[in-house]
Amino acid sequence: AVWTLMVDAGPTARLLAPAFGVDAEEAFAVALLHDVGKLVVFDRISALRVSKRTPIAIPEQWLSIVLDQLHEPLGAVAAHRWGLGAAAADAIGSHHRRERPAALHPLAETLFLAARVAQACHSREPIEYDGIWSLGQLSADARRCAEQLEGRRLAA
Repeated sequence: AVWTLMVDAGPTARLLAPAFGVDAEEAFAVALLHDVGKLVVFDRISALRVSKRTPIAIPEQWLSIVLDQLHEPLGAVAAHRWGLGAAAADAIGSHHRRERPAALHPLAETLFLAARVAQACHSREPIEYDGIWSLGQLSADARRCAEQLEGRRLAA
């Protein structure tokens, strides 16, 4: 599910990037990696299972909290180590926009919206633009983004 959402967020971010004044190809690439911190967690769990040579029982609620709280900073560290640049690492590390940003970060905003749209599409829920804009404190024009997304939906 993580891979699928990451893959779906990429083209969505590319489509939305002009509304945020972000390079479309950079938005595509970074959106493909926006949840890489979750994969880091899964990789560590897998390595632990291999080293212990036994299944490891991980409480679902604990794993959910770990993924929720740590995937952004772990993803930012991974992006930094891979040499993706400070803007990409910072966007991955803040794509849920949990705190009021000190400055505009259009790439993080693009990731936030692309991830929300991908999730809504997967769960077959409507895209709640007002709620998304309020929660993410987005700076792009919501109507322009909605038109871009509607055009993609009609083309699909």
